[in-house]
Formats: sequence, structure tokens, C-alpha cells
Amino acid sequence: MTGPQTFQTKREALDHLAAVRSDRMRGTYIDHRAGLVPFGPYAADWIAHGGRRGALAPKTRDLYETTLAGPLTPLREMPIASITPSQVRAWYTKTGRALAASAKRQGGDGSSRLRQAYSLLRAIMATAVRDGIIPANPCQIDRAGSVKHAERPYMSAEDLGRIVAAMPAKWHLPIRVMFGAHLRLGELLALQRRDYAGGVLLVERQIVRVGGDEIESGTKTGNVRRVDLPPSIAADLEIYLSTAPGFGKAPMFPGSDGERFTGGAIGQAWRKAARRAGLSQFRLHDLRHASLTLAAQAGATTRELMARAGHSTARAALLYQHAAEERSGAIAAGMDALSGGSIGTATGTTMARTALEATRKSPEQEAGKAL
Repeated sequence: MTGPQTFQTKREALDHLAAVRSDRMRGTYIDHRAGLVPFGPYAADWIAHGGRRGALAPKTRDLYETTLAGPLTPLREMPIASITPSQVRAWYTKTGRALAASAKRQGGDGSSRLRQAYSLLRAIMATAVRDGIIPANPCQIDRAGSVKHAERPYMSAEDLGRIVAAMPAKWHLPIRVMFGAHLRLGELLALQRRDYAGGVLLVERQIVRVGGDEIESGTKTGNVRRVDLPPSIAADLEIYLSTAPGFGKAPMFPGSDGERFTGGAIGQAWRKAARRAGLSQFRLHDLRHASLTLAAQAGATTRELMARAGHSTARAALLYQHAAEERSGAIAAGMDALSGGSIGTATGTTMARTALEATRKSPEQEAGKAL
């Protein structure tokens, strides 16, 4: 066999062979030849085959490829086995300075991109350890891959009502549906008319931006959830869908051209309204946090919140779904009561409730119909 180096004496060579035999018997032997593969091709293959979990969302794949072609470029030609902890630290420091200088021109500090690059490097090298290419992960910088986000300000139902009131009327219902179902923006954009029935909203897809294009994919966590809307929001949504007919697969909230509206359009409308309402500290993403907080105040348990918001993994969602469905209607009604109508419309809701109650049959009536 070929050794990792030229030995000065026969004794050194024999000692090396003895160590190799011992490592093989223990199952800890690392063939030095495997570590000669450059980091770049290994990392590209890692991304192409779905990373450590075997599957990557399109947006995540795009981020990883961009990071490999950007901040991780200095390491691409280096053999994996030659990347040491000291070299990782040197790369981290130098790259951090370069990213900070670049981001400063746009009012940032580059810390987010540095964190993403280091986290990706650490994940790839962890796989190299599991593949038996290197004995240990050289990414050993404490807390380099983590970031502490500043806590977002709490947006009350009253604050939300003021912002919605300052928005053009065409955005009122989309915002209220986003609130009532705890939707991420991409999930709101991907809604189709067929996704609503009987007070329940089906959430199974999202729109994400990848390489400048908007594409449709599964939800962020890969699960599908059914969320009871607060009754006032459900009533207005039913009126809207009945007065604006369309195909089931058509966008639930189309623009003037019939296509779905964009995240940029609703985001711009939100920012302008928030400024007019004197509440510019709130972002559109804060809507989801506010709605989940209100649901918790309405009595939702942690598991029910996870099921309504899609926070769990697909496996966990199956465990939680039964309990969530049993109380989902009560949670939605409680959200309506606690919000005090702050996010309701000035007209239409009461009429819609009455109309819906008149058309809905009781369980006894449904049973009689079945008979």
C-alpha cells in the first residue's frame, strides 16, 4: 500500500503499518487518499444529492450554491484533509472582514452571510467525517454558526387593525386571511380558490424566489395542514369567493391581470400603511407572530399552535393533528372574540354570519338527509 508520506527508516514504516492494522481492527481507519479530493467538487456533490438529509428545498439549494461560489471560494481547491481548524479560523476572519466591508455600503454588517457560509462549511465537513474521509470536523469556532436575533416587537390586534385600515381595500381580505391562518407570505401567495371549504383553509404549498424567479414548492416544513379560520374572516372569504367566481386552481387573490399578486406588491402596501399609521416598526412577517400569540391567548396548547402554524416536522404534525383538529374551531372562534373585531371590516361581516348560519345544516339535519 502507499503511505501518506515517505518514512525515514524501515522501523517508522513498520510502525505505521501496525497502526493501520490496529485502526482497521477497531473500525477507525481513515484512508488518507480519500481526503485528497478537493473541497469544491465534494461540496457540489453534497448539495446536488440533497445535503445531510438527502433533500433540499429549491430556495435552500440556491442559497448553498451561491454560498459555495461566493464566501467558500478560497477553500474550493483545497484537499478536504488539508483543511485544519487553524485554516478555518483564518478563512473565517478574512471572509468576515470582506463581507463586512461589502455589506457596509448597503447598510449591513455581513454577519448573516458569514454565519450561513460557516454553517454550510460545518455541515459539509461533518458529512466528510461520517463518510470516513477525515477523522474530525475542523469547524470548531464557538457559536460561529449561530445568531441571536433581536426579539421582534409585539403587534397587538389593535395595531394590526390600524395598519389594515390604512391599506387599500384590495389588501384587506388577503391580510386578514394571512392573519387568521397564521400564513407565511409565500403560503398566502400560493393559495388557490379550491383551498377553502366550510371555514377551513388548506395550506399545502408556497411561492419562493429562487435566482430571481418565483416558483411553487411544498410548504417550508414539507407538511400539509388544515386551519380553521376565525368565523368573521371565513364569512367574508365566502362572500368574496361567491361574488368573484373562477376556476378551482385559479389564484385565490389575483391581480388585475388575473395572475397572483406578488410578495413585493403586498409588502410595499404594508410598509406604506404602517408608516401612515405611525407603526413602521412592524413588518409584514410580524403578522404571523401576532396571530399565533392571539391563538395562544385563545387557549391553544403548544401542540395545537404547532399544528395550526406548521411549525412541526411532517412526522410530528401527524402526531399532533388529531388533537389540533378537535379544538381548531374553538381556537379560531376565540381569536375572533379576543381581537374584538379590530381586524374585521366595517360592513358585511354580520350579514355574512347570518347568511352562513341560515345555509349550514345541523348534524341532525345532515343525518336526516343521509337517511
